[in-house]
Amino acid sequence: MLVNSKILEQKIDQYYNKIISKHDLGLWSMEAYYALMKGEYIEIEKLQIYHFLRKISTFHIKPNDLTDEYPCSDEEVLEIKEILCGRKNICFTFNIKIFKNIYSSEIYKPKLDDFKRLKEVINEISMDYISQSKIKILTQYANRKLDGIKSLVELFEYHIKGIIAENIDFEEELLDYRQSVGIYVGGSSINQINFIPNLNKLLECVMGDFFFRVSIVYKRGVPNLSLILL
Repeated sequence: MLVNSKILEQKIDQYYNKIISKHDLGLWSMEAYYALMKGEYIEIEKLQIYHFLRKISTFHIKPNDLTDEYPCSDEEVLEIKEILCGRKNICFTFNIKIFKNIYSSEIYKPKLDDFKRLKEVINEISMDYISQSKIKILTQYANRKLDGIKSLVELFEYHIKGIIAENIDFEEELLDYRQSVGIYVGGSSINQINFIPNLNKLLECVMGDFFFRVSIVYKRGVPNLSLILL
């Protein structure tokens, strides 16, 4: 289902301009919310409006004390409109987990294979030994050209590529923790200590083994999503 912050804003405008009804807006939001919860949340544009869709998805329902169901109010929809059009800034943070079933699709299956290979390399490094063939896997991954960031998986790919590139000497094809840049982090010895757990954490999160947090900031109507690893 094609949906993002601009489309949602247009739908809300249509409601206030009496082009669509309250029922239409609520039903459309409910369908978009259910599609998101079935797996489309992996797409960043859709995840950025998760909170809004969840709220407006109840806009058309009737209050029911027995089932504890209450609709979203006009004031709440108007507040969302204020955020989307840039008159109000806001920040959301929440836990999320990538469900492993997404890797059954043709788009993501090759990426899972890459992550598994990288995990094998990490396991070898943790035993204080790494073969040249494993170093080559790291250099090839760090040198690859990635597409634009449209999903959480692709966002993780950029983070993984970045942390590998910071700790590789590409000319000598060996691990070199001295070139990793940091502020008040203790130099190359700390970089070496942190490299394995940091990379491992990224891989475990993107492969769906652990939860992580995301931050979504709306500033002047523009959403920006960032990863917060626990």
